[in-house]
Amino acid sequence: MPKPRIDSRLSAAGFTKGMLADLEKAEVLDQFGGQGLITDVVGMIGDGKEATVYACRAHESVGVEWLAAKVYRARKFRAFTGAGVYAGERSVMGPGAARAKRAMRNDTKVGRALAHKEWISWEWQTLCRLYDAGADVPEPLARSDDAILMELASDENGPAPKLRQVQLELDVARELLERLKRNIELFLDCHLVHGDLSAYNVLYAADRPWVIDVPQSVDLFHRRDGEEYLRRDVANLGRYFAKYGLSMGDFADRAWKRYRRGQLGR
Repeated sequence: MPKPRIDSRLSAAGFTKGMLADLEKAEVLDQFGGQGLITDVVGMIGDGKEATVYACRAHESVGVEWLAAKVYRARKFRAFTGAGVYAGERSVMGPGAARAKRAMRNDTKVGRALAHKEWISWEWQTLCRLYDAGADVPEPLARSDDAILMELASDENGPAPKLRQVQLELDVARELLERLKRNIELFLDCHLVHGDLSAYNVLYAADRPWVIDVPQSVDLFHRRDGEEYLRRDVANLGRYFAKYGLSMGDFADRAWKRYRRGQLGR
């Protein structure tokens, strides 16, 4: 099989915070190169509000040629203002938990630092949990204070495009829809809802989906509005698949009922 043409798809756009990008790349190489996982950080392949994704050459011992490093923005550059609210509702527990959650919700300096740390930790935990459950997420390999190293979603043409950029044959679209429904059920079986699932947060390559961007996932143990987020995720996907004449129907209702009855793992 031909090797993915990563270099040809690296973003040529100027990085508006060039110094920050250089620092991020150096940090990735130092942290994950020092663990014997990568040998080089080649370039940027994704740039979002809360993080930048870099293509990395994997060390030969890893068994693949390319990996992806998702580096979270330095806190002062982050634009996703809801992160502290999401984080404050999740895994901060034990002595001082109430104070920590209050700091995150009030967006204090200490709160932003705590939210940054918890945000990365939650994505790592969630990726591990979902990958082990068989969900279509990239395999997580390692983490640091500011980054996660994972499998690169790709095929022989290079890094996977977002689903919204892909035109599918009807039969392929129908199969993909069923597979994504199964992924939603796998999330629920892990007591999670993606929380921002759409054709923007699903990649498509190698005849399969890759669900990405999971740090905002709703923990159903700590949130009572999980059904609302589930319905929103299903509606978002429904809008994409409607162009193929496909419908989600009453999937959200059925999936939520099966989750509440403990039937999804059967």
